[in-house]
Amino acid sequence: MKNLIGIILLGLIVSSCSLFQKPSMTQEQIDEMVAENDALKTQVTSNKDLADQLALARLQADEAMLKLADCEGGNSKVHIIVGAFKNSSYANDYSAEMKEQGYAGRIIAGPYSFNLVTSGSYESIKASLQDLNGVRDNVIETAWIYIE
Repeated sequence: MKNLIGIILLGLIVSSCSLFQKPSMTQEQIDEMVAENDALKTQVTSNKDLADQLALARLQADEAMLKLADCEGGNSKVHIIVGAFKNSSYANDYSAEMKEQGYAGRIIAGPYSFNLVTSGSYESIKASLQDLNGVRDNVIETAWIYIE
């Protein structure tokens, strides 16, 4: 009888041992956690890519600011560009349209053989920046500044 009680007690102790219990998570829960972990890894990678792109944009902005600072003191001409065309007849037509609207509509030679149509030319960047928003509101949203 004593042996039977000892065996029962031993059985209860062993059965309550954590080594013999089933895992607390189901396979479905484990799969969910693995999928969530993979999604987080992907998100971290994309965030690193965005950080790299931001750093590159900051470098480009710094270079542009240095170029602008150099141009302010020199004899550079600053233009607001409203159109860029490879075909000179398109540039002439758009220039005439700009002149009808009261803008300069001058055509200047740009990089890579583009014909650039201006809405105005300025001596300083500050003066061109003042008119840029008006041109973007009234003519074309994608107007930009070109430093010659």
